[in-house]
Amino acid sequence: MNLKIKKFPAFIFLIALSFFISCNLATDPGDQEDAQPEPIEGKILFKVHEAHKEYDCNCEPSIVLSMATEIWYPYCSNSIVNEIIQTGNTIDVKVSGIYEPPLGLPAFGPATARKFLNLAEGRYYLNFIYRWMMDRYEVFVKKSSIEVTGFVSLFTKFTEPEFEVFWRYPRNSFVYLCGTMTETSWIGDDFLSVLLSEVNLEEFKFPDYGEICYPRSSQGHYYDMPARYFIYKSEEDFDKAGEILKSYNESVISSYSGVGISLTNWKNKYFYSWLFASR
Repeated sequence: MNLKIKKFPAFIFLIALSFFISCNLATDPGDQEDAQPEPIEGKILFKVHEAHKEYDCNCEPSIVLSMATEIWYPYCSNSIVNEIIQTGNTIDVKVSGIYEPPLGLPAFGPATARKFLNLAEGRYYLNFIYRWMMDRYEVFVKKSSIEVTGFVSLFTKFTEPEFEVFWRYPRNSFVYLCGTMTETSWIGDDFLSVLLSEVNLEEFKFPDYGEICYPRSSQGHYYDMPARYFIYKSEEDFDKAGEILKSYNESVISSYSGVGISLTNWKNKYFYSWLFASR
């Protein structure tokens, strides 16, 4: 019985990952030359943030423009048909409508689209164009953040930013997440004390406002510890942290059920305690 409980988080993780990838593949607008898009209802919510081009890439994050309709549809494979043209520091997003494929994945959600942008630090003008409407924004890309500011308009906007400030991934950073049963909440601090005694790490915090690149806590446990964020000196230090987690999993976590610890760095390289348990 204990063995099944310990493997359960990994099983759920794989199902969720499969569903996530399927929906994202389906919502890529692609060429869609023969598509006859439906009109847009409600607003398009967008965000300019950082993400990794692949789920398991161990690569540096890139800036991406993500869009989602305010209205939800019966299929997660619906997409926002758009064309993005960048000329100098001006980015025009020409929206045509909503594409509904003949066969969709039966999952309730918004129509989506996303596009990775090649943006260095500096100021940019982001224009969303749909029919006769144009919403204008200024995007300020800084080393530590991305800021979006809208221009005042006399007309009702068909777009809206999900947040105005996004805090980017600090280089050589990682997030520590821990979820446990209520009676084993001590494990979160216990593992951290072991980790800090063996690896030289510098803890940092994000500002209280805006959206951040990392999760704020683990999810799905009886006790979800608030996330902790650290800077390491070299990739070898992060690999060492993974080895410490593996050892701690064998000596401590394996004796309890419902415990999950993860270390995920800025390149999306990760160490999950439940994956060690399944090997």
